[in-house]
Amino acid sequence: MSNPAQPSHVSSANYPIAQPLATILKVAIDGQKQQPQQQPQVNQVDVESKEDALQHFIRNSFVAMDDMYFATPPSHRNKESFQHRLAIRISTNEANKTLTITDYGSGMTRSDLINSLVGSRLSSKAIAAARALDVKSTSQSNSKDEEEEGESSSDSEDESSTDDTNSDDDDDDDESSEDGTGLGIHRKSQQNSSDGSGNDNGNGNGSSNNPHRVPCQADDIGGFYAALCALGEQVEIGTKSKHDDYYIFKLPADGNSNDNGGDGSNSTNSNKFSQFSISRPMEEGVKPTPTTGFSSFTDVRGDSGTKLTITLNQSSIDAGFLKEEEVLKPLLGKFLQASPYTVVLDHCCTDVERKDVIHASQREMEELEAAATAKEAQDDDENDDNGGEDMELLDGEGKSTETGGSYNSVKERAKYIPLRLSMGERKMLRLVEAAMACCDYTTETDKPFKSSTRRTHAQMKHISSVLRGMVTACDYAAGQILLEEDNYSEYAKFFRQMFEIARRHKIMNPEKMRTEYGKLIYLLQDAVSPSIQPHLAFSCKGEIETVYKYLEENGGVKMLEDPLIEVATREVLAGKKSRSQISNEIRRKERAVAHLKQHYRSQHLSSENIHLCLYSICDNDSFLNSNRVPVDKVIGYLEQFFSPTKIEEGYSLSIVSGQDGSRLSHSHERQYYFALQSLTLWRDIIDDMFRLWAMAESDLLSESVSYALQDTGQGFQRVQQSPQTYKSMQKILSRVQGKVKQWIGSNVIHLGDHNVPNSLTFIDKYTQVPRILSPIVTCLENVEKICEEDNGVKAFIDNGFGGVEQLRKGILYDFFKSAFDGSGADNFYDAGSCIDGRLTSAWNWCSQLQDKPFYCIFKLTGFTGFDGEFK
Repeated sequence: MSNPAQPSHVSSANYPIAQPLATILKVAIDGQKQQPQQQPQVNQVDVESKEDALQHFIRNSFVAMDDMYFATPPSHRNKESFQHRLAIRISTNEANKTLTITDYGSGMTRSDLINSLVGSRLSSKAIAAARALDVKSTSQSNSKDEEEEGESSSDSEDESSTDDTNSDDDDDDDESSEDGTGLGIHRKSQQNSSDGSGNDNGNGNGSSNNPHRVPCQADDIGGFYAALCALGEQVEIGTKSKHDDYYIFKLPADGNSNDNGGDGSNSTNSNKFSQFSISRPMEEGVKPTPTTGFSSFTDVRGDSGTKLTITLNQSSIDAGFLKEEEVLKPLLGKFLQASPYTVVLDHCCTDVERKDVIHASQREMEELEAAATAKEAQDDDENDDNGGEDMELLDGEGKSTETGGSYNSVKERAKYIPLRLSMGERKMLRLVEAAMACCDYTTETDKPFKSSTRRTHAQMKHISSVLRGMVTACDYAAGQILLEEDNYSEYAKFFRQMFEIARRHKIMNPEKMRTEYGKLIYLLQDAVSPSIQPHLAFSCKGEIETVYKYLEENGGVKMLEDPLIEVATREVLAGKKSRSQISNEIRRKERAVAHLKQHYRSQHLSSENIHLCLYSICDNDSFLNSNRVPVDKVIGYLEQFFSPTKIEEGYSLSIVSGQDGSRLSHSHERQYYFALQSLTLWRDIIDDMFRLWAMAESDLLSESVSYALQDTGQGFQRVQQSPQTYKSMQKILSRVQGKVKQWIGSNVIHLGDHNVPNSLTFIDKYTQVPRILSPIVTCLENVEKICEEDNGVKAFIDNGFGGVEQLRKGILYDFFKSAFDGSGADNFYDAGSCIDGRLTSAWNWCSQLQDKPFYCIFKLTGFTGFDGEFK
């Protein structure tokens, strides 16, 4: 796995600005520039007062600070070192004509910045202003007479709209949903006038040449857009949130440097506000601190904060917004009278006060680090003091005492346990999920074609579309270049990492991506095929990052052999344990984790990296508990309620072929062992699921073993031999056969035929086992609870089923007898006693549950289905 401190693939990107927002910003700024008196001001803009604009701007900082404050634990926010976060910092620069406002609030994520401009919410006022300004600008360039006529029409409509401001506000949401995309912005209409009174409140020019009012509320075009329109010509935002990196956002990203300004010409006007940029100046995971160059008065430092720098327009400069002592201090003093926050002005501070402000955040970080170090040292001391207790943490030889420990050691399991995703990788995961959710790859390619060439063309077309879309989503400019040059190999590492992240996430969470994963793995299967890969000039297949691989690369494999690894990665299950027992297990686990971190950390393997590996192994243990434990419990029910040698009257498990849909004939004893062997086999398959998944993906993405698209009777399927999966399955079967007295039934493993076309289908079939058994276990465990909660239900169960115990036994009797009878198909090849047929019979029982007399009990205990969630 790559070091988390390395930069991601996209450290800088440009994005288009949605219309009509670009028109509002462009015309608003151009309209506020000072022009020679002999030239009429064609695009004059009337904004709300400068004071209101600044207050809306500051109010956005308050919201961010509120979020940060209430998300901080009281034990920390009550400390003196935290108080610097409750002050907004403001600084001006006369040489650069900039006003900078910094808050240490929650910060804005990169996606928030993109969404705010690309999909901004615009009100009817903003849309009308944009249209009127655009129409007016177009008319001016055509002829002076048309301009005067347009101004006359706009004036009359402005007056009518002013008298109906409230009704406009009520209609904001409806109109913004229709026009927010910018469709029809150049369309002339009688209603395309501005919503303004025509008064000159803010531009400072004193002209009455039909000014247009640009709304300045946050619910119109966003707080800093409004401030930009009212106060400045461009804005730069540096922002850091707790769970994101530090990003710099610039608006506009082009055209400003070439502006001719005062002469009235506008040679670069078409380029302005066409796009904005976001960049990450530091490596992924690096915080802004004085040591990394963030040492000025208004810099963001630490976990969160936002720094906004506005290049003021001339009217704002004339209004005195570069004068901190004379203008800003009294103005903000009135605004902050009822606020819990304060404002610190750069030029109103002494050198000592300024230095204290700069170092306050550093002191806070040092205090937090010291507290974390002290806690870690305390944990280490406790671990040393309890050195004699280390072996008490172990049960036997380090095996888990929870129900049904794994047959494989942690070291062996770690070779196939995927490494948990980092925060940056989760962002990339969302992109891959979205790409797979919106594409119809298998629908378009897995169907009959007149020739193999046409299918190859369709495959190449859809694969390249997905690849281009992923690049464009990360970097718009790079996507356009890729579209023109068609050179995918340049992004080979990027594609492999993106697909590997999605595959790793799916293996760790089989219940996720149930639709997207199939399309993803089939797309990769085609991408690495001999007919497609030469055209792409690279392989999309990347090796899965596992715990063992990561520790091996960083010299920490010996940790997997430590006996305490079992305790450190064991999931603490509540069950019927007392609170003290649970607390005891948690403390033992924490001591084991502290021991491993202390003894195995090194220059190449930090404590955080060790913790990541332990978390990943814990995820695997949690998977085994949630998926294998239901099988163990059903095996326990079989042994508790039934005996192979003793037949209770009315509960004989014997079956006869041809009766009640059965295709097998078994005595009671034979059926008992047949069910027990089937459940034991399922348990061992789930226990080895991560290994089987690795083998399955290796077979699916094999460059030497191709597949054949065939109609198997269940639609067109990719029939492919899976030698590695088949070999692993044979080992599991052999192990199970060695544990039982005698093997009952067939030992045929269907794989690569019309029943189980490929290893993906095989994996999917056996991930269904816990979905079949968990509802049964839930029903049996909750029956007694619902009887205690409702006397009516208790009376119903007593009268209808003979009590709770008889009901449980009746459900299990029907399941063990009918779910293992070889039913589910009309021949012995598709169903029967073979390995795959046992699961087919169980699914057949599930499909008939609604006809069972105890179906109502399942519904009372919360049963919704056997399929699980598809989201």
